[in-house]
Amino acid sequence: MGSPGSVEAEVHVTGRVQGVGFRPFIYRLAVRYGLRGYVINLGDAGVEAVVEGPRESVESFVKSIQAESPPVSEITKVHFAYRPYRNRFKKFVIDKSRNGKQSASGIFPPDIGICPECLMDMEDPNGRWFEYPFTTCAWCGPRFTGVRSLPYDRERTHMDEFPMCKACEGDYKNPLDRRFDAQGITCSSCGPRMSLYDSSGEEIRAGDVFAEAARLLNEENIVAVKGIGGIHLAALATDDGIVAKLRARKNRPYQPFALMAPDLNTVKSFATPDVFESRALMSWQKPIVLVKMRGGVISDLIAPGLSRVGVMLPYTGIQVMLFKRLMAPALVMTSGNMAGLPMAINNEAALSQLRSIADYFLLHNRKIVNRCDDSLVRINDGQVAFIRRSRGYVPDPIDIPLKKGVSFAVGTEQSNAAAVTLDGKCYQTQYLGETINLETLDYEKNAIYKMRDLLKITRNPDVIACDQHPSYMTSQLAEVISQETGSQIAKSQHHHAHTVSVCAENDVKPDEYVVGIALDGAGYGSDGAIWGGEVLISSYFNFKRVGQLEYLPMPGGDLCAFYPFRMLISGLTTVFSDDEIRDITKYHIEEALPKGHRELELILRQSRNLNVLKTSSSGRLLDSVASLLGLTYVRTYEGEPAMRLESLSELGDANRVNYKPEIIFNKGKYELKTQNMLKYLIENKNIFKNEDIAAFVHKYLAIGMSTIAINVAREEGINTISLSGGVLVNKSISSQIIHNIESQGLKAITNNKTPIGDGGTALGQSCIALASVI
Repeated sequence: MGSPGSVEAEVHVTGRVQGVGFRPFIYRLAVRYGLRGYVINLGDAGVEAVVEGPRESVESFVKSIQAESPPVSEITKVHFAYRPYRNRFKKFVIDKSRNGKQSASGIFPPDIGICPECLMDMEDPNGRWFEYPFTTCAWCGPRFTGVRSLPYDRERTHMDEFPMCKACEGDYKNPLDRRFDAQGITCSSCGPRMSLYDSSGEEIRAGDVFAEAARLLNEENIVAVKGIGGIHLAALATDDGIVAKLRARKNRPYQPFALMAPDLNTVKSFATPDVFESRALMSWQKPIVLVKMRGGVISDLIAPGLSRVGVMLPYTGIQVMLFKRLMAPALVMTSGNMAGLPMAINNEAALSQLRSIADYFLLHNRKIVNRCDDSLVRINDGQVAFIRRSRGYVPDPIDIPLKKGVSFAVGTEQSNAAAVTLDGKCYQTQYLGETINLETLDYEKNAIYKMRDLLKITRNPDVIACDQHPSYMTSQLAEVISQETGSQIAKSQHHHAHTVSVCAENDVKPDEYVVGIALDGAGYGSDGAIWGGEVLISSYFNFKRVGQLEYLPMPGGDLCAFYPFRMLISGLTTVFSDDEIRDITKYHIEEALPKGHRELELILRQSRNLNVLKTSSSGRLLDSVASLLGLTYVRTYEGEPAMRLESLSELGDANRVNYKPEIIFNKGKYELKTQNMLKYLIENKNIFKNEDIAAFVHKYLAIGMSTIAINVAREEGINTISLSGGVLVNKSISSQIIHNIESQGLKAITNNKTPIGDGGTALGQSCIALASVI
């Protein structure tokens, strides 16, 4: 080892390299190549290794780091430097973590679904992990939900209250063991325990709590189940009676429930996942995946009026054991929370907040440090479209072109997530839900500061980013954080933020212009109207509105979102007389409007008032058609009318309705007309099938808006068109837009790393804000 050909090398690896068995991996490489030295976790979430030995062996070691890294790891950069050989080490060791003061260059991984090897351990009757629900190893288990601070070591996680037994300590220290250096290692002798309670908080003594919980579920009870990121409400998905009971207790009449099934083959008994959806279901992230249903197995009350259902597979030993005892094809597995409040994460909150919903509680004595809802994705044409980005993905960063600066972004209000951006990486928080009350606002503030602390950011941000809507509670939160930190606030227009979020994750440079299509339910416009069907020319620094959906009256403001028939009536006021509208709607008014004919007269008067609020929202347009077809008159959850309309459209043929998109150029902007289209549908409704009308409206919107964007791109010499906004989760609309753009030789980009809806706006806000101050 002391020959002239020997060297010392220092290797620094950044990325997702803590909490994934990376140090044991480095150890085994060093032993393989006969090297001496050490490997250590750094406080910036990187890993450092120093090795000495023959130069050829050291070079092979460095090459193998990237070539053979653990499957859950993600290496951003390997930096190495050679130094003269000094014969400093006697062997290779894993050294104690270094808690440095510098900001993070990477971060520990998200929570990792239970691995196949741990599942095998749970089936071994002679092992310490036989049917043990907290079985994990260095390759899987809780990470983000259990960490308090970095470096990622046991004493800074939720496992600090569970000292290792001698057997676990032996595995932890054995470099050849899969649980070597696994911070979550535990077994039935030294780890957490499950307990079962009734709704009064009285413990139910049972030799096998999973068997008892399964019996209770089979007897049509609702059981609250504590997992790794929060508490779920579980019930049989095959029984109409229990699903109806859960809906009544949660006051959730129609919103679809997420399901959990024991394995992919069982999913295929009630759904038809394609190869891409199957791959997402089986991935280590284990998100909820929207898949097409087939009848006959699960209750029709799971997703009323919809063609797709959200399904996930077990990602913890707790869920594995429950299904092992239950032998059922699927359970409802929905968030355990009261309406409008964050999900419960501790036993006391569960028993106090959920006792009016759950009959029994299957809980454990390990703390959940960071609340984290399940992620929800849809696969459109083989690409992931995030609806909710949370467990399994947070806190993975998104690389952005702005390489300097610190920002906090608070997002919007619906389906929200915040973001902390640090020197070229944007770290989005877990899903926060609707930030519309003090409890959720406090949750958001804590999530931002928690992310700041995990990233070891010790200075105040350069800027606080928020939406320009004056009434958003998140905008008020931005003011609070600004006062606490002394940082300036940068407000961005909602659809500009949508557009820039796409640019950021697709590495579009800050001063590069794109044409952006933004389709959603609502965003505060620069003219005081409610936007939602927009075509922009945009860079990070500024934007110009160059196209839109035709403005429609929006009498009563948000009432039109909750009662979509209001939106339909208002949309007809420029193409029909009041008497004609009364005649058209006379058989629907009492059911469609809470106040019946009196409300109709008020809507007619307000719609014709010159000062009525106007909207270009594509979401409200789809809502109005959904109400025209009688799909729903009252929106009971976000996106319901449009989701029902999409499900119906899958059965139709858009080409049976022969009406071309009507595009005009008005006051310097392109405008896609919608009132005449609605008039045409009213006059010809009895000629066409409802499903053909539904399919047609999707095509009209997609072809009309993409044609406007294509025209603008050609006029401005821009080759890239971006797509963002919650409406674009809709596969029919997004696919037709992309196809139309690409057929013209232009490039279409969209969100694949962050939610395409409002949950991704914090990324755009961050980049707009940083571009304005750095």
